[in-house]
Amino acid sequence: MLHADSPADIDKHEALTVRDVLATSSFAGTQVLAGASGLDRTLSSINVMENPTILPWVKSHELLITVGYALVEEQQDLATLIEALAALDLAGFGLKLGPFIDEVGEAALAAADRLGFPILSLPTAVSFDDLIADIYRARDSLLLGGRHRKSDREQRLMKVALDGGGPADVAEHLAVLANCEVLVLGPDNDVMAHHAAQGVPLSSEDAAVTTSRLEEAVTAPIVFGSTYVGRLYVFPTLERPEDFFPGLVPTCAQIMALSASREIAAASVDRQFRSEFLERVLRNRLDDREVSRRCQALDWVIEYPAAIVSLSPEILDATPYVERVRDALGWALRARNLKAPHAIINGDVVAIVGSSPSDPDPVAAAVDAANEVIARSAPGAWSAGVSAQALIPEGLERAWSQAQIATKVNRIVGGQGTVGKFADLGIYRLLAEVDPALLQDFAKEALGELYEPSGDKAELRRTLSVLLDSNLNVASTARTLYYHYNTIRSRVTKLETMLGPFLTDPNRRLELHVALLIANMASEADTLLAPPTQGIV
Repeated sequence: MLHADSPADIDKHEALTVRDVLATSSFAGTQVLAGASGLDRTLSSINVMENPTILPWVKSHELLITVGYALVEEQQDLATLIEALAALDLAGFGLKLGPFIDEVGEAALAAADRLGFPILSLPTAVSFDDLIADIYRARDSLLLGGRHRKSDREQRLMKVALDGGGPADVAEHLAVLANCEVLVLGPDNDVMAHHAAQGVPLSSEDAAVTTSRLEEAVTAPIVFGSTYVGRLYVFPTLERPEDFFPGLVPTCAQIMALSASREIAAASVDRQFRSEFLERVLRNRLDDREVSRRCQALDWVIEYPAAIVSLSPEILDATPYVERVRDALGWALRARNLKAPHAIINGDVVAIVGSSPSDPDPVAAAVDAANEVIARSAPGAWSAGVSAQALIPEGLERAWSQAQIATKVNRIVGGQGTVGKFADLGIYRLLAEVDPALLQDFAKEALGELYEPSGDKAELRRTLSVLLDSNLNVASTARTLYYHYNTIRSRVTKLETMLGPFLTDPNRRLELHVALLIANMASEADTLLAPPTQGIV
């Protein structure tokens, strides 16, 4: 199977280069500001820079393009960035000079020339979508046409892909050209395309019948790089068997994989853009007009008051599932007539849930939507937290922190796989706002030997906890712990010797109660009170 995004799979004379891309129509007018000696660098894909901390997310042989907004906002040292990108073996760096960056500094230009790393001034009137499309069209044309001489039918299928068609379009043309039934199943065995001979579309009822006889088909996987796109099934007809030959199937699967690569790349760029934009909104980094403009383009709406909901995975590797959960949350909110901004941030699924005539309480709407998503997931796989209401845009960053705190604390209070509201956390709200080191110092001083108990000290701490919860009722404590009354009386005496006269001192009782909460929280989750870390995935 051809892995189209791996430069190692391309013969040297067939590799797409930066020079080749500059010859395409969308790149007409591009100026090479520096690094012209590197124009023959291999180029296999493209990435868009909207995040100043872009380095963890780039790959070798990518062309990184930007409008420069992130560079200005973080006062990025462009020379240092160019050296880092060259070290990671990127193809080059393109930017639109204009509203954010007027010119590239001498240090950056000198670094690019020294490293043979092209810096391109992109045409300002051309959209990134067109630039991306031209790169993938050029790469696909090279890969599809440079291997060997294709048959007429293969050439016609290639043309469908090169003209922008996706796997479903290629499948329809295959059904016409080979006069056979064609079925394409996605990663979850969902029907991506299903056509009878001559390209006649088939219904879901037809698909149910066809999937029961897959063993009759000639099949091939549709794989793009390491991404499994789906599987192609072709059912030859008995009427005109001469129209079909088995070797066409794997070739068609390769063409489908390459046609899907554009969709995968576009989806990746779109996902990254949405995540970075949502993070900027939550951090209050954009003015109201810019937020409104971008939300309108993404079909998102923010109405105040609003609440933040954050769904966090409870499994070690949630990467294969996080996008499904994001989509599920979007559907759950849409069902409530809410076009809520939602994206993946730092591995969590985050949404800004605004108010609406049908859901005037955004907190309740967020809780209901999160519960719906969690119920459809594997038991205990996801937990969620919902903030208090944010009345103005400036309150979103604090609300985001509240949602993260609610998720963490609720894992202990409510357990995994549940939804916690920040408003219901009680004293945990205060504890979560304090430096964890200060909390632990306080608890250790208040509890002494009982902070990390062992042996009989563990029973003493348990007795203290139940006694405080029962409002110092010794008889109730004995019943709860299944011990004799006199045994508990003896333990209370020991506790007062160790901790002071808490039976008669209400302030001391409060200290001990809070200290026990802190100790329990720390023992259940080491990172519970750690400040939330925020980044893009």
